[in-house]
Amino acid sequence: MKVCSKTRYALLTVMDLNMYRSTGVIKAADIARRQNIPHKFLEQILILLKGAGIVVSRRGAKGGYSLARPASEISLASIVRLTEESLMSSYEGMERESPCPFGEVWKDIDRYVEERLESAKIQDICDRREAIAWVPEYTI
Repeated sequence: MKVCSKTRYALLTVMDLNMYRSTGVIKAADIARRQNIPHKFLEQILILLKGAGIVVSRRGAKGGYSLARPASEISLASIVRLTEESLMSSYEGMERESPCPFGEVWKDIDRYVEERLESAKIQDICDRREAIAWVPEYTI
């Protein structure tokens, strides 16, 4: 599965909000700087995440963003669905062949990917990041 830049940035944004949650609300400029995300693009992503109920915002001089719920409750699939046309992409176009000799294999792969993205939570990724001493230059 190939993911677009919007997906990578959305995942990094939610991860950043979790990693720095102890500081309270987080300014978009800080996320953009730490994760090397173009600020205008980040604002669009934050609007998507807010609309989906993944983040909340607070206005004003002390405003910013925070997660709407614990990172252990936010699946990667919930973010990928916001930014990608489909989670199911392995066999698109092949179904025109009737019957497609690879169809069942591609469907199985797609089901596995969807199940894995559903089971993987942002907290899991943050825990892994800490375990490998992740450096932001080496992003997803």
